[in-house]
This record gives sequence, C-alpha cells and structure tokens, in this order.
Amino acid sequence: MSGKLSSSNDSTAIADAMSKTNASGSGSKVNPDVILVTLVPEKKGLFLKHSEYEISSRNYKCSVARRYNDFVNLHNLLVTRFPYRMIPRLPPKQLMLDSLLEERRRGLQRWLKIVSRHPVIGTGSLLRNFLTDTSAEHQDHLRELFNSEPDEFSTLSEEVELPLEDQGRLASNREIMRTMLNAVTRLKKFVDQQVARSSSQAKDMEDISSILKFLGSSDRVFAFDTFADMTKGFHEVAKITENSAMTLESAISERFNMLLDVLTAHSDLCDRVEKGIVTEHQRALTKMLTLNKQKMKGVIRGTAADNVAALHEKEIAQTGVVGTLGRRSAFSLQCVLQETSLAQEYLQALPSIILAFCNEQNQCNTHSADTWKEILNAEAKRLSQ
Repeated sequence: MSGKLSSSNDSTAIADAMSKTNASGSGSKVNPDVILVTLVPEKKGLFLKHSEYEISSRNYKCSVARRYNDFVNLHNLLVTRFPYRMIPRLPPKQLMLDSLLEERRRGLQRWLKIVSRHPVIGTGSLLRNFLTDTSAEHQDHLRELFNSEPDEFSTLSEEVELPLEDQGRLASNREIMRTMLNAVTRLKKFVDQQVARSSSQAKDMEDISSILKFLGSSDRVFAFDTFADMTKGFHEVAKITENSAMTLESAISERFNMLLDVLTAHSDLCDRVEKGIVTEHQRALTKMLTLNKQKMKGVIRGTAADNVAALHEKEIAQTGVVGTLGRRSAFSLQCVLQETSLAQEYLQALPSIILAFCNEQNQCNTHSADTWKEILNAEAKRLSQ
C-alpha cells in the first residue's frame, strides 16, 4: 500500500497537515467574509429574461456580476476539486417568477456564505477567482484554470499519515446527523406554519379594520366615532402581526435554512463517499482476487509462462491500485469526520435560534395584548360618557 496509515485516534495533527496541503493557500484559518448577493433583474424581449446578481465581498473589497449558471459552474468545479467536503446544494433553477426571485437570491447568498466560511474551500483560489474576476469571460476563465486541476486527495503529500478506516465511527456520526436533520426540518416546518398563521391573522385584522371603518362612516345608524378607536386598534394589531411574520421569515426561518443547507450537504457527502470511493474500493479488490485466481489456475494447468507472468504483472499493478484506493478511502473517511465536526459547530447556533423565535413571539403577543387593552379602555371610556 502506498503512503502511510496511522491507527492514532487523535486526528488533530492529521487535520492540520491535510488543511495545509490542500487549502491552495497559506493554510491559515478562514477570516469570515461578509458576502452580499443583490438581485439585479434584467429583462430581454417579451418572454425571455434572466437575472443577474451583484456579489460583494468584504474580504476582497470587490463586487462582481454573476448569473445563476455561473453558480452552477462553480458548484461543479468545487465538487470535482473537493469531493470529500460539504458542498451545499444550490437553490433550484425555477421559472423566473417574481415571487421566487427573492427566495433564490437568499438561497444563493446562504450558499456562498457557507462555502466561503469553510476552513479548506474558503481559502482556495477557486472561490477567490469567482469573487474577484470582473472580466466578461469569467466563467470560461474559471474552467480553463481549474478544470484540469487534481482533486484534494491527489495533492496530499505522501508523508501525511492517515488513520485506519473507522467506518463504525462514520456510521454512528452519520446516524446522529441524520437525526439532527430530521429534527431541524420539523422545527423549520413549525416556524413556516407560524409565519403563515401570522400573515393570515394580519390580513384578517386589516379586513376587520376596513369593515369597522365602513360601519363608522354610516352615520345614519351609528354615531360618527362609534368604531373609530376599534378601527385604529385592529389596524395596529394587523401591523404588529405582519411585522412579526416578516421577522420570522427573514431572520428566524432564514437561520433554520442555513442549518438545513449544512445538514443536507453533510448527508449528500456521506452518500457520495459511500457510493463512490467505498464501492470503487470493493470493485478493485474483487478484480485483484479474480486476477489472483486466474494466475493460480494458470500455474496449476501449466499454462505458458508468458501468460502467467502477464497475469502476475497485472496482479501487482492492481495491488497498487487497491493500495491507492485504500489510502483514498482513509482520506475520504477522515474528511467526513472533519466535516461532521464542522456541521456540529453550525448546530451550536440552534438554541439561540429557538430563543430568538420565543422572543419574537413574546414581543408580538405583548404588543398585541397592549393594543387590545387600549381598545377595551377606549371603548369603556366612550360608553361611560
């Protein structure tokens, strides 16, 4: 087997060596970037139109214009260059409906934020080029520069020791993260339902306010000021509830989306490793055993020496392939363990997200209760006169 394998449980030194070897930079920690994605709609013709996004980076002090296809190109290059890292899914390429453009813009901004904060990917020249190339042919430049680059494992120094494969630990962590994904998905669903309820309630309160305003204008039946305070009060409750729905959607729900993007990326990574390198490793082992059997049969049957020698050479070559795949497999599993730790760091934000949800609900209920009291007090005062 080429390279070295280590049975050490402490992977800190290994992780540092891997990061320094593969970060395409200095190997230093990522300085968290502030990236903003702004929608710049552009229409062409009566039916065909596309949208551009202005992307600004605080770290690079640069703004560039990108289209959705540019993000797809970057995503594909990242998966090829870093196949054993968490690469979030891009938001889907939906029909250009105005109601979905903002949703996609937020998704692209989250995607870039996660990628730019990754300790390996975030320091690489691939992302830097995407955020700084202002030329009109930036997509072609990106492909020319990075299409032929080897993946992360291929740039790993032979001197870096890798731990023996720990598939049991990987399976355990994968199950934990799958549980986390299901839990966060359910929490996000409840938040979305609360947004829908608050939006519906705001509309109902505004409709009631409009009806009361109309009734108050019918001075043939009621005194002019009969519904004035109630009209104003229901309108205030509508504003409070609507603002709460907007806060839940733009802040709380968006933070849940960030966690879901990371956890889904982790799940995709585990599937990619399992279906890719592990399957490839097993296939290579099977081929080596087949060559070994053919060689043994040739020896027993007295096949020509040249044929036996050729089979022997193929077996030796296949042994090298298995050795390389074994080292690649160990590398991929080590990466998955690192990515699991990274995903768990993101999960540490969950308590504060839930507390922010509780705080928003409390403020909305408190302000609404105060407004209801004002309506009741005003009505009691009017009736007593």
